[in-house]
Amino acid sequence: MTETLQDLVNRAVFLSAEMQAAFGRRIAEADWEVDFAADPPTLRFTGEQPLDVRAHMLGSESQQTATWHWGWDNINDFPAPVVDLSHAVRKYGAAHELTEFTTEEIDLSEELALRLTLAAKTITGRWAHYPVDAGGGSVVWLLVEHPELTLGQPAIRDLVRSLAQGLTETEVTDHRAALIAYAEQRGFPLAELEGTDLRILAADGSADVTFDEQNRITNCALHQPLEGEAAEQFAGHGSTPASTPAPAAEEPIPAPAPEPAPEPVKPESAPAPAEPVAEPTPEPEPAPEPAAPAPATEEPVPEPAPASTPEKKERPKKKGFFKKLFGG
Repeated sequence: MTETLQDLVNRAVFLSAEMQAAFGRRIAEADWEVDFAADPPTLRFTGEQPLDVRAHMLGSESQQTATWHWGWDNINDFPAPVVDLSHAVRKYGAAHELTEFTTEEIDLSEELALRLTLAAKTITGRWAHYPVDAGGGSVVWLLVEHPELTLGQPAIRDLVRSLAQGLTETEVTDHRAALIAYAEQRGFPLAELEGTDLRILAADGSADVTFDEQNRITNCALHQPLEGEAAEQFAGHGSTPASTPAPAAEEPIPAPAPEPAPEPVKPESAPAPAEPVAEPTPEPEPAPEPAAPAPATEEPVPEPAPASTPEKKERPKKKGFFKKLFGG
């Protein structure tokens, strides 16, 4: 079966949501500047807890031209280290016949920049991103990495919260496949329940996730502490899950020779932290079975909120559907 952009988005959405929440907390209210002339290219956050992260330019979206432009096309002659990772994405797209990654400029559609960024996370194994407001209606989307951007041991509330957040960010066509990918990437066990249902297992609790015939989540019942059958299932999986998400299998990118670099990019004012993530608090007791949700086409998906994206018309928020499923 041919892989699609949607497949890549499905596989990235939950781990991305958890990483963005952690990243957002780390850089909360910090000012920032981009230095593409640095070696390596750097996105610098200043303030009480400064942080310099390695920056990879994926591409940019322009509201003036209503297009997405891939960084690998490099019309601004940035140094090779700035755009090397975007070349890896293009190479993957060429190997899998995904034209979204091999066409240098694409007409913008709703959430396209976010969805291409999520897909690039699946391809590259870099799970944090930051959208930089470049002015003039343009936003540059960066994948970033730093040793501090490593998630700790999986905690059941964080895992459940990431499901709720991911499903409100963009379209996810197969919730069950997305959860299985999340478990593989994050390193937490899943146990099969009746039918197609799955149980999320963590050292501090569990969550029973039920699906409808279209593999959409219809309920998520969180249980703390870990006990009973869930505790036995967790023990049966052996050692504690790894704390670092597994990177995608990609060939290493050779370090290019230094090239002349443009002046650092510095904004006049700092945007809010990247992708602030609302953190609902799930109830400790199992949630009652809700009525079957309306079909996905009837559930309007709210606009994702990366910090620096241009102003867009807000769509209505979810009508309590995810609050009902996940608590809070």
